[in-house]
Amino acid sequence: MSSKNNPVSDLEAWFSSERMKTYSFHSDPDALYLWNTRVTKSFLEDIQHVEVLLRNCVDTAVSPRYGQRWYVHPAIPFDRQAKKSIQKAERRAGISRGQVPPSGRVIAELSFDFWAYLFTNTYASTIWPLVRNSLVATPVSATDEGGAGIFVPSLTDFKREVDVVYKLRNRCAHHEPIIRRNRQHENARLDRAQQAVRLLSTWIDPGASQWIAEHSRIPDLRINRP
Repeated sequence: MSSKNNPVSDLEAWFSSERMKTYSFHSDPDALYLWNTRVTKSFLEDIQHVEVLLRNCVDTAVSPRYGQRWYVHPAIPFDRQAKKSIQKAERRAGISRGQVPPSGRVIAELSFDFWAYLFTNTYASTIWPLVRNSLVATPVSATDEGGAGIFVPSLTDFKREVDVVYKLRNRCAHHEPIIRRNRQHENARLDRAQQAVRLLSTWIDPGASQWIAEHSRIPDLRINRP
């Protein structure tokens, strides 16, 4: 039974005092904890869309060169961890029943870890050139370095944004706080996360990026942060 007079003590009992200590600086820790829960789930919604965009982008770009089952092609230098991820995805997709599972099912079973690691130098001469050719160039304003023009991301650029999204995804998925005592620092981190979601999705498909932005719950939640 909860105590209406002291909801914070209830939260400490239910979720641990150590966990709730993060929110203790606030005048209403209960409200801040709920807000953190809601905003992390909302970030996961947007990141889910980006993850699906990313894996479909890679699959569409790479399969014409290496085949529908490109993830087992010997010309792509998958490391041991990648191979383990692929084998796990194949088992989940049905290979354990003695069948070769449809490639689309395997693609869907591969984790974000796998997709994030494809943008390291290991795959700079195999996967990355094909993906880069499929990306959409974005306008660069005259105020940006180099002046006005068209920008196509390098591997370093693309990996930087993938890493931002990947790290946030892991933090949100493991129910970790993304609030900060220093609101300026918090706003900078969340702004950067939203920027990474926008950049990645725009490079892959500007229409999809706009759709994600229009349906995101994050802006309203951030405005109403306790």
